[in-house]
Amino acid sequence: MVIVMFLLRWALLALAVVLAAWVTPDVDFSGGPLSALVVAALVAAANVVAQLLIRWLPTSDRVLVLAATTLVVNGCIVWLASAFTTRLDIDGLLAAITFALMVTVFSVALGWAGERLVAR
Repeated sequence: MVIVMFLLRWALLALAVVLAAWVTPDVDFSGGPLSALVVAALVAAANVVAQLLIRWLPTSDRVLVLAATTLVVNGCIVWLASAFTTRLDIDGLLAAITFALMVTVFSVALGWAGERLVAR
């Protein structure tokens, strides 16, 4: 069951990447489902690196400051990850931050819907 949930989350993240690229200006995604899975793996790796970097930053009592810092670091890492593939083209840091935010929004929404379907 763990492998099935891993594959389901990976597929949902790939769908979130495609949707985020579709709605975010200055972000171009090219390729089919396999390309989406590759980009989703890069985004997931970027999220892991971003979380490791966030742990090194000084902590704050203010949740909004921490959330904004996380978003900016995640955007920078995703922008850097886009340099490693020709399937995802991000034009600028603002587009990368917007893309990271949209991936998060779509990923949470799709994950919630996926959990509801699996629970049935």
